[in-house]
Amino acid sequence: MQKSRYNAPRITTRPIHPADQAKGDKGERRFQNWLDASRLPHVYLDQTPMSVPDHLRGEMKRPDYVVGVPGVGAVAFDVKVKSLYNGHFIFELNEIRRMRTFARFFHWTVYFACLDPDGSPESYWIRLDQFDNLTVARRGASLTLAIPAEDALPVSMRKSFHDAFLDAVRLA
Repeated sequence: MQKSRYNAPRITTRPIHPADQAKGDKGERRFQNWLDASRLPHVYLDQTPMSVPDHLRGEMKRPDYVVGVPGVGAVAFDVKVKSLYNGHFIFELNEIRRMRTFARFFHWTVYFACLDPDGSPESYWIRLDQFDNLTVARRGASLTLAIPAEDALPVSMRKSFHDAFLDAVRLA
């Protein structure tokens, strides 16, 4: 296994199934349309391997968007189209580890924005640090973390992004 200059093994990632990629792309477009309609500054982060330094490829995951929230600053969002399983959102441990690397290097707060697969304007946000003390479980070939929906922040995409953000963090 190849080692990075930080002497840690590279984290391997599995290829994304084309149907899952299409679902994710659609969710990212919904999120971007919401940001555009809310007239907030935001940047989409390129997800190609070349957008990460060679020594961090496979070890760092970029969020999808960085949003400039007035009165708050830059906040990062990784958009997911996720269903609940027994009242929980399931995430792969490797994804969480790689996103932690990003958050640590850039000192940004990162949220996972979990959008409804059926297109409802109701969504949930989960702050990256909420995964810190969860128990790892094996599901199939993957190590995963399950976070209860009740621990996520309910967010309505019917409101402007700014209003929804302020409502969500007020609940936290």
